[in-house]
Amino acid sequence: MIKSNNSFRRISPLILSMLIIFLLSFVTPKPAQAFTVGEEKEAGEKLLVLVRQQLKFLNEPDITQYINGLAHSILTTAGPQYFNYHFYVIDNKVFNAFAAPSGLIFFHSGLIETMDTEGELVGVMAHEIGHVTSRHIAESIEKSQKINLGSLALVLAGIAMGGGDISQAVITGSIAAGASMELYFSRQHEEEADRLAFKWMKESNRNTHDLVTMLQKMRRISQFRQGDIPPYLLTHPDTEKRLSYVQDLVAMSRDMTSPPQDNFAFLRIKSRILSLTRNPTALLPRYLNNLSQAKTQGDPLQEAFAHYGLAQVHLSNADFNKARESLLKVIALFPDKAILQADLGNIYFQEGNYDKALEILTKARQADRNCAYTAFYLARAYEQKGELKTALALYNELLPILPEYSRLHYHLGQVKAAMGEKGQGHYSLGLYFWHEGNQKNAVFHLQEALKNLPEDDGTRKKAELLLETIKKSS
Repeated sequence: MIKSNNSFRRISPLILSMLIIFLLSFVTPKPAQAFTVGEEKEAGEKLLVLVRQQLKFLNEPDITQYINGLAHSILTTAGPQYFNYHFYVIDNKVFNAFAAPSGLIFFHSGLIETMDTEGELVGVMAHEIGHVTSRHIAESIEKSQKINLGSLALVLAGIAMGGGDISQAVITGSIAAGASMELYFSRQHEEEADRLAFKWMKESNRNTHDLVTMLQKMRRISQFRQGDIPPYLLTHPDTEKRLSYVQDLVAMSRDMTSPPQDNFAFLRIKSRILSLTRNPTALLPRYLNNLSQAKTQGDPLQEAFAHYGLAQVHLSNADFNKARESLLKVIALFPDKAILQADLGNIYFQEGNYDKALEILTKARQADRNCAYTAFYLARAYEQKGELKTALALYNELLPILPEYSRLHYHLGQVKAAMGEKGQGHYSLGLYFWHEGNQKNAVFHLQEALKNLPEDDGTRKKAELLLETIKKSS
C-alpha cells in the first residue's frame, strides 16, 4: 500500500496554463447564449482528466462505496438531476471541497479530518450538490461573460489544483480581480445551496444541527488562519452570515438537539482516510492519547476507534500481530460489524496468509454480501491462491459498483491475461491507466487490445470509444 505525507503533485506552469486556457474557453463572450448542459458536461469531462493527472484519488472500495452511499441518499431525496454525479476523495491536507462542472464533487482528506460526525459530511455533500443542481457554475460563467472574463476560470483552476502556494495565489488573485461580481453572486449561491442542504437533510430525517456545527468549524478555521485562508473558505465566503441564517432555520424547525446517531461507519472511514494519507509515526501518539482520554472519560466509541486507528498504524508498519491485537479489541466491542471481520481478513492477506484470509473474508461476505471492500480482498486472496475463475467472477461482480476503481481494472487485466484472454487483459489495463491519469499507457494497452480482439467482440467497440474519448480530452 503506497503512503504519502504530501501526495499533492506540484503543477508545472505549463499544466497551469493549459488548465486556465481550457477553462477560459468556456467563458469566451457569446452574446445571448447560455452555458448549456451539454457544454457543462464537456467541461466536466475535460476537467476530470486534468485533475486525475495532478492529484491522488482515495478510491479504496470501502471509501468509495461509503461516499457514494451517502450521496445516493441525498440525490434520492433531491429528485431528478441534470447530470450523473461522481464523488471523489482526494489525498490532500488542504481544508477543501468543490463542485466542478457536470456533477463532479471532490472532497479533500483535510476537510474530512475536521469532521466529527457523518451528519457534518452529509451537510457539506448536500451543500455541494445544491450548487450543482442549481447550476451555479453555469450561471457564474454566464455572468462572467458580461462582467469579468477571466475571474471565474482562474477560481476554478485554483480550486481544481486543490492547494499549495500556486493554487492559493490563483484563487486569491482572481477574486481580487473581480471582487464585486464574485461576492455578489456567491452570497446568493451560498444561501441557496445552504437552504437546499437544510431541506434535503430535514426530509431525509437527518439532524440539521450538523450544518451548524460544520459552519462553526469553518468559522474557527477562518479566524485561526486569517491571512492564509483555505480555498474552501475563499470560494465559500460569508461563513458568519451563513451560520446566522442556518441557525435560524434550525431554530424554527425545532431541530436544536442532536439525537443519538450511529457514527460507526463514518469514524471507520475517517480512520481509514487518515491511515492512507498520514505518516503512521505521527498517528501513533495521537491514537495513544485518544485511548487514554477515552478510558478516563468512559467513552467506549472513542476507545474503539483509538484501537482501530492503532490497528491501522500497526498494519502500515507491517506489524501484523499488533494490528490483529488492536483490531480484536474493536471487534469485541462491535461483534456485529461484519466489515471489521473484513479488516481482520485484510490483515492476514497483507501478511501473506491467504488461507486464513480466505476463511475470514468468506465469513464476512456471508454476513454482508453487499460490501465491496470484503469482495475485493476476497477476490485478491483467490487470485493469490491461483483460483482465477473464482477471482474473476468476484472482480466482474464489482465492476458496476466500482467502475472507476483503477486497481480493480488492474487485477482484472492480470487475471484475464493469465487465463489467456490477451485482448480482454489489455483492455482492462487500458482502463487502469486511464483512471490513473496516464493517457500514454492507456492508449498503448487499448491499441494492443484492438490487435487481439475479434471484430465482433463487444469489448473492441468499448476500446475504440475510449480511444476516441482520450483523443478528445488530450
